[in-house]
Amino acid sequence: MKLSKFAVSSLRAAVTLSVFGSLMLAGGQASAHVVYTSPLNEVGNQDNYVSSNAGWLGGLNPTTQMDSHNNRFFYFELTQASKIDFTISAIDGYVYVPFGSTTPVTALGDLNPGYSLFAGLIPNISHDGSPYPGQTPFAPWSLFAVPHNPPVPGEVGSDPNSTKWGEYRANADFTMSNDAGDVATVTYLAGNGNPNGNSISGHYVLNPGLYNLVVGGDNQSSLDSLYANAVASHSCAIAGPACDAYAADRIGRGFNIQFAASPVPVPAAVYLFGTGLVGLVGMARRRMKASV
Repeated sequence: MKLSKFAVSSLRAAVTLSVFGSLMLAGGQASAHVVYTSPLNEVGNQDNYVSSNAGWLGGLNPTTQMDSHNNRFFYFELTQASKIDFTISAIDGYVYVPFGSTTPVTALGDLNPGYSLFAGLIPNISHDGSPYPGQTPFAPWSLFAVPHNPPVPGEVGSDPNSTKWGEYRANADFTMSNDAGDVATVTYLAGNGNPNGNSISGHYVLNPGLYNLVVGGDNQSSLDSLYANAVASHSCAIAGPACDAYAADRIGRGFNIQFAASPVPVPAAVYLFGTGLVGLVGMARRRMKASV
């Protein structure tokens, strides 16, 4: 397969940052932005955490969207048509150091996992506050509403009439950029969540290419609390009980992900991909309607 120039540069950047990300994780420090560590098709059994139990569920809302920092982004590359199988399970005892802190925290083990699968990669070190052409303004209470200092050319800041929280979508294409000006849109393929349990699996047949697998939480009460406290405290720009509650809502949830990819014959890949995706699109549409 011949990759596009963007795909090649994205993959090279991902490989470079996988070393950087691995060093941070080895020291217990996690990035506040989207950093791709080692690809899942190389390190298919690993522990990690997400900041809150609502990142995936919040991303279903097309109006508010979601702060991407509440999710964990993984990537993998397929050089031929392959069947992928993965299981995401909550775990107890995972220890991490929050971004900007030096104090270890033990993640909770109650994650209700959800995942989304996308074709393509967003740029490394992408984050919700980084501007791109056509970006819509954030709500005044969003963490990303205040422009950079000094302002970034083209930055849109806040809109008093907006309810936009972040950039991440869990059931649709989404666009993000980094501060270097790199911007990309990924294509939504499939996703699912488990609001009542602590484990979820996915099984798909995919064509060659680069893919994002994004993990988050699917707990409605966590989302309600997180959203209310984010609005009340302007994402902790205002000190007080709402800020304290917002910080408590965002304590990490530990999980293990097991991922495997195996090549399949091309005719079988075409058939399974077509029939599987039809059912998954129907499921996604039902969840989208339910979230509106």
